[in-house]
Amino acid sequence: MRRDVENQIYKLGGGDIVNKSEVARRLGCSWKTVDRKINPEKYNKNKKEREYHSKLDAFKELILTKVDTYSCTAKSIFILLKNNYNYDGSYSLVNKFVSKHKKEENRKATIRFETVPGYQAQVDWKEKFKIFDRYGTEYTINIFLMILGYSRKRFIKLTFDRSQQTLFECLTEAFRYYGGTTEEILFDNMKTVVDQVKSTYHCVVINEKFRQFAKDANFNVVTCRAYRPQTKR
Repeated sequence: MRRDVENQIYKLGGGDIVNKSEVARRLGCSWKTVDRKINPEKYNKNKKEREYHSKLDAFKELILTKVDTYSCTAKSIFILLKNNYNYDGSYSLVNKFVSKHKKEENRKATIRFETVPGYQAQVDWKEKFKIFDRYGTEYTINIFLMILGYSRKRFIKLTFDRSQQTLFECLTEAFRYYGGTTEEILFDNMKTVVDQVKSTYHCVVINEKFRQFAKDANFNVVTCRAYRPQTKR
């Protein structure tokens, strides 16, 4: 409501508004603006908040179950809904809902904290690149990185592959370099650490061979939950 209308409306009308259009002309506004001030109940009487409905409303609980329990992708859920539940909406609608849910889960689940000395280290494979020798032979080089959570001291090793055996060798060299291991080590959900077949969004299963290696080396395995890159620093 315009302040000048509110202050002047009754003064111009002498207390009894007879011609709303005339008052509006003098104030330089529309007659509806004048009428809204005089009869506010007429405009608010049937006012209700608009309700929005989505074609996904009937399937949201099912979608969340598929994402959280079975780590299903938006594409697979869309095919399921279309083929088995007569869903006639678009894929983009499903994808937007799944993406929003994952981001919200990430926000709630991500907890940043400072580690004490010797408590945590983080392991990751960084980018890989190609090099050529003088004879034109091509080699693919991977970068293994281990970093201590407290001091940020780094151990880097170049490798030709990312196999589990190579990972074991890199970790062993890193332990020698640091003079020991930390209480826990944080990993991405790499297939050499996590059993991809058995794992779900909320339940990660550590590969048995890697679990035994960690037990022998005396450190606890911690993994970044899916869709949570913020966990890595």
